[in-house]
Amino acid sequence: MIRWYADNSELQGIWAAEIPEILLYGGICVSDEGKHQLESIIRDLKTRYDQSCDFPLKWNFRDLRNYYRRQGREELYHRLLSDSERWRRHIFRMISGVDFSIIASLILSYGTDRAVLRRTRDDLTRFVFSNALMRVGLHISELRPERAEVILDWPPERKRYLFDEEYRSGYWNGVTHDGQVTFDSGPLKELRFSDSPFFANMDDCVLLQLSDLIIGAVKEMVNYSLGRSRGFFGLNRVREVRHRLRGAPNHVIGRGISISPRRGELFDRVSGTVNGLFN
Repeated sequence: MIRWYADNSELQGIWAAEIPEILLYGGICVSDEGKHQLESIIRDLKTRYDQSCDFPLKWNFRDLRNYYRRQGREELYHRLLSDSERWRRHIFRMISGVDFSIIASLILSYGTDRAVLRRTRDDLTRFVFSNALMRVGLHISELRPERAEVILDWPPERKRYLFDEEYRSGYWNGVTHDGQVTFDSGPLKELRFSDSPFFANMDDCVLLQLSDLIIGAVKEMVNYSLGRSRGFFGLNRVREVRHRLRGAPNHVIGRGISISPRRGELFDRVSGTVNGLFN
């Protein structure tokens, strides 16, 4: 069994858009054996802060403040927050020795106006998800496991139908929902994918938490590429797991990280940074 645990993010580019115009979707493909190894690493780390291990981690840990407040665990929250750089370094260093593959997709909107971006957000979400899913299909077609599953974090605004429809079309017909793009892997049902994606709560799913950490680092790498971040923390975390990017070392762009459009400043800057990780 191989599962793809995936999460979404968004970020502001450098084109003066009124709201974030870059969508990022992706996560990790991992076997049962790798899953158990990764879960063990995360849980061992958590026991250093609380023996229960029943609390979530995220790249942007401040997002969890209300969660910990509702649980009455604000003291634990503040300890984790103050130590966040240390435990993120530890996690990335430890997981680099586990066999898994990172697959993600980036898309830049063609507009900068707030109303246009909001009106096209659903279509962009469909595209960035299906674009990543196509790479997962190719990955599974190469490995040929007995079964494959897709585990997704609950989508914002309860727009699960966007992912259900794209997945259903890829599963039965091997095309995107609009019929414009064909999956090079063929229909996902022929590759023994489950007949529907599964949705889970990141707060309770260790592997979705890890996907959030990895996609958070990728987001920081994109920010660095665009000159929006002068720090190297996220970039260095991606560097630690660079050999886990699908297609590494020479074919990450297009195989492990898909960037749309395929020409332009976003593509040039991000692909330049990714290629630099291996030089």
